[in-house]
Amino acid sequence: MKLKFLDVRNCHGLLPPSSGLPVLRRLDECLKKINQNSVGAIDFLIKHNTKTVNSPEASKRLTNSPFEIAQNTNIERRDIHTQAIQRIWPGPAYLHRIQVYEHNIVWKTIVPLQFLLKGWGDANKGYQGYIHTITQNFDKKTGFTPWHDHIDGTSDTYNYVGITGRNWLLRLKEHIGEIRRGSRKSFHKAWRESMGLKNVNFCSHLWEVNQSYEEAMDWEEAIVDKFTDDPNVLNMIPGGFKGLRYLHKLGITKKAALSLEEREIAIAEYTRQNPNKGIPNPFISQLWEDDDFYIKVIEARPKSLTREQVAKIKELHELGRSVPEIVKDVDALNESQVKRVIDGKTYLRYFKK
Repeated sequence: MKLKFLDVRNCHGLLPPSSGLPVLRRLDECLKKINQNSVGAIDFLIKHNTKTVNSPEASKRLTNSPFEIAQNTNIERRDIHTQAIQRIWPGPAYLHRIQVYEHNIVWKTIVPLQFLLKGWGDANKGYQGYIHTITQNFDKKTGFTPWHDHIDGTSDTYNYVGITGRNWLLRLKEHIGEIRRGSRKSFHKAWRESMGLKNVNFCSHLWEVNQSYEEAMDWEEAIVDKFTDDPNVLNMIPGGFKGLRYLHKLGITKKAALSLEEREIAIAEYTRQNPNKGIPNPFISQLWEDDDFYIKVIEARPKSLTREQVAKIKELHELGRSVPEIVKDVDALNESQVKRVIDGKTYLRYFKK
């Protein structure tokens, strides 16, 4: 397949299988239109790729671009819809590959566009870093925003951070195999249980490629650390080298230096010994028992409701106001957010006695 802008090898390595649909050709046609309408915007990215090809850190090769691309595919209907939009938030260009299944279950992959363009080099070399996000009660209107904007301060969003020395989608396939075999790891359990629900979004975001083992471990450690105040983080242990030290301290491993494969075996043993545990941070666990800390963290999240907004929602509901009216009056994110408050599914600890 001869394409003008896309590196076919990188696309096949980093994107989900297309089931015979001409998704790469459609994507290349979309890039051609962007390049024409935005005065060589794609040419600029390819030139930047070529110029930075020998840079030591892949993430620093990414440059700001004012557009996003979404490619919606329905395998059963054999439909493809590719579109690009101008956006206001800064950052690199991303390709959102969105596949829709029964019961409004959506699997979206997000990949930096530059990884897929010519001039990058072999994006499949080295270690890769990714984040899988499971969002229940998913509002499809938010489906084209960055992954971090999917969080609305409820208990509906779960994140798992991972690295692999092979291929991120191959690693996901291995995770799916463990899920089907009944693995009790937090990530596997959450994914399996979410499959039985309606209106669920599974989002797989590739963040890093071409990393060394040390770079990947440092990246994972830093990202998991950012989630340690989140009760819905699905990593069983801290990330990177911190996690290896933790397993060794617990006596799960005889040494602190492990390969990723050895770490997975150790985590499986940790799960067997502690089937109901998530990330083992006793200090954070104690903090989450404190209602003031809980409220402070929740209200600091993007698009969360404040205590005053939740109280107003309850008051207006008791007065018989409709959900759309309440959304407008309290400036809520959407109707789903308001309904979950009314149904008593979220923000209960705002009023815990």
